[in-house]
Amino acid sequence: MSRSVLWTFGTLAVGGLVFWLVLALDIPYQSTATPETTSATTSGTTPDPPLRSAPPADVSAWVTDIRPGPDDHSAVLRVDLPGCAVGPRIQITEADDRIDASVLFQPGKGPDCKQVPTDFPLKTTAPIGKRPVLVNAGDVWGLTSTGWKKCDKILGCEPPTDHCDKAWVAQVEFGAEAEHPGTTRACDQNWLIHDLQRHSGQAPTRVVYRWADNGWTSFASAKDGGCSEILAVEPAFPTHLCQNLTPPS
Repeated sequence: MSRSVLWTFGTLAVGGLVFWLVLALDIPYQSTATPETTSATTSGTTPDPPLRSAPPADVSAWVTDIRPGPDDHSAVLRVDLPGCAVGPRIQITEADDRIDASVLFQPGKGPDCKQVPTDFPLKTTAPIGKRPVLVNAGDVWGLTSTGWKKCDKILGCEPPTDHCDKAWVAQVEFGAEAEHPGTTRACDQNWLIHDLQRHSGQAPTRVVYRWADNGWTSFASAKDGGCSEILAVEPAFPTHLCQNLTPPS
């Protein structure tokens, strides 16, 4: 037998032995074929689900009046409510010293959505008593001897009967935008002389007021003491309130 024939048989024998060992040892076989692609691998990412729109935010109706209810646990809120308002309802939060109330709704759509006066009953767990009711994010109402009344931020729900009370004077200073408390020089139920301290470092300004229906109204100012400048504007001003006054300082 020639050498080439022996070499061929030897090569086949070695190859068969190697293949038998692969099968016996369960060595994984890696294919070189191109893997199939799926829609997930070709698209890269899964599309997000569509976003749901949030419901419209609540809106507060404007409270224009409060009236007594049938008992001491109740009142009636009058509000300006759009005719197309959706789901109007009253919301109440009680505390020992106050009651917060609001009428909430969601804006609707319609060809005719005018404001309509609408009443909403307010019911409290405890008697309302002297507790103020806060509406419109800041307006204060109180139950007085003559019924419900919108309260002044300075004078409160029942203004003092004494027109010379410090609350009435504070209202004067608030209206004049005075930065510092001034000095009352003279006062009775109908007339007031008050030295305003409008700005720091400036000399006081003497202002004279007469009583109107709902507060003090200025009508004159004075740089000197005494009554001459005041009487020149209002001869009926009582001189005993000004005759001994020194100039503002």
